[in-house]
Amino acid sequence: MPRYHNSSSETDSYEFEYSTVETNISRDEINDCKFPAFPARTENKVVRRATTGAIWFGLVVLASLIGIAVVVIVLFAVKTDNDGFDQNSSEYALYKNSMFKDCYNVPPPVVNNCTAIESILRLGQDDIVAQNFGYVSKLNIFDSTNSETRKSSYDWCEVVSCFNEFKIVPSSPRPSAFWATTIGAYTKAAMIFLFALWQLRKLQKALYSNRRDPCKKIEWDVWAIMAWDMISAVWWWIDFGRHLNNPTEFPAPGMLSWVPLWKYGYLISFHPYSCAIEHTPTTAWVTKWTLYTLAVVQWIASVYIWKASADTVSKYPTYECLASQISAAPGISTCSVDQICSRELLFHAYHFAFSNEVMDVKDPNLGVFVVFIFLTLGFFYRVYMLNFFALVESGFHMERFKKAKQEMYKHDFGYAGSIGLSAFISIIFGALTAAGAIMAFQNAREAAVAVDWACQTVHVTLSPWRYYFDVQYQLPLRAVEMWFNV
Repeated sequence: MPRYHNSSSETDSYEFEYSTVETNISRDEINDCKFPAFPARTENKVVRRATTGAIWFGLVVLASLIGIAVVVIVLFAVKTDNDGFDQNSSEYALYKNSMFKDCYNVPPPVVNNCTAIESILRLGQDDIVAQNFGYVSKLNIFDSTNSETRKSSYDWCEVVSCFNEFKIVPSSPRPSAFWATTIGAYTKAAMIFLFALWQLRKLQKALYSNRRDPCKKIEWDVWAIMAWDMISAVWWWIDFGRHLNNPTEFPAPGMLSWVPLWKYGYLISFHPYSCAIEHTPTTAWVTKWTLYTLAVVQWIASVYIWKASADTVSKYPTYECLASQISAAPGISTCSVDQICSRELLFHAYHFAFSNEVMDVKDPNLGVFVVFIFLTLGFFYRVYMLNFFALVESGFHMERFKKAKQEMYKHDFGYAGSIGLSAFISIIFGALTAAGAIMAFQNAREAAVAVDWACQTVHVTLSPWRYYFDVQYQLPLRAVEMWFNV
């Protein structure tokens, strides 16, 4: 139960965040738990039950969607038929987990169609075309010329069959070769909000506890969540450092790892954390602003990551050219082995979409971006409202600023509002993810294909048809990282 007021004779106070942390002399009369201003304690049972119900609804739905993700992961990883796709064979280095071989060996359509296909692939990829490269990134390519002598569209297999004389370049993937998937992106976001909502539930339950009960310390389930958040944060920084040091080898980590740091920067002022550190205000203040500072730094890094992830072509080679196997590979090239391996654009990762829509609602970057924007707006709104606006209203007078800040705090939607709204967005994202995962069972083994027109070579990338769970390369590590927000 929060303390709403107390006479100056009963308490010794020191400033802490936007409210006052009080050391109670008469603990047998009332506890000293501190709670955010929103949601406030109410005697209205309808409001109370609605708030509790909304929290439980979010928890149950998020947990259910995570359960669906687990089932899909198991089915993709264990039940996928990989007969004919020996991942240790030289053939796998050529075709990966795709059906490129089947379409490559199909007689090409009439010459006029292959000419049209090449002209289409050379359009709209200016930076790639300038270096005499092209790539196939969708199930169908469309002809915008409206020519009566040419088809309006060509499917993936028709396009691939036009390369049946090109040399197929063997390669091995690096860890950076895997694009983000909707399931991978969603599990990272869902775990953050599942734990955040659970902490909100604990806070809500304590808010209505008996005010004569002593303020409880941090319980085991919250310790477990804190351990998960800490492991995720440390792991994220390690992965981000490795990415900066060697981006061709290591992919960028997730975009939402700053959220737990911001969460604890806010929650440390309240129950049960304030109860644990109430006698060390300096430590509390230093910890609080260290968390906020790290959250801002990590947010800036996340903006950098998002800009990079928005590209449909990786900035660096993500596959290793296997020069020793090129001579025995199918097809004929006009270039030497050394020249082929030196053409770096051939070995970049190219994003492949199983949808021909301009904007795919199942795009993992789109879902994470929406959640990222909502959380960012919530964070900076609080900074603006509680600090800048209060400073202007006080006329830049420090004493009046403190009072204005406390007044602003009464209207702060805080942790509950930010996490609640973002969790709702995450649920929508999760529903789309679940729908996309179900539809993914209908996918075939198409994959992105890079084309070097100058050397007459093609390079086949990994197919995302099963979200890469059918690919054994670093599968245990990739699976674990999904659940630790890295």
